[in-house]
Amino acid sequence: MADEDGQWYWNACSNPFDKNAVPDWKPYDPSDNSKIEQAFKAGKNKADLANHSIHLKERMQVHKADFNKQRPVKREIKT
Repeated sequence: MADEDGQWYWNACSNPFDKNAVPDWKPYDPSDNSKIEQAFKAGKNKADLANHSIHLKERMQVHKADFNKQRPVKREIKT
């Protein structure tokens, strides 16, 4: 639900699109997580961070200087 607080994670494994690779989910720091969560709750398509954009519908982190540098992201409800 959008009214619950979420923690966002990015997949830090060396090849995040390899189906055989084990995901290495790293949490965003509190400041970035807050920016992503606010954009998500506001129904926006994207959250902008310093070096990356988070495409919320696609659940993808994209480097601003190199669109080819992408990583999956996920959201989990804080307990």
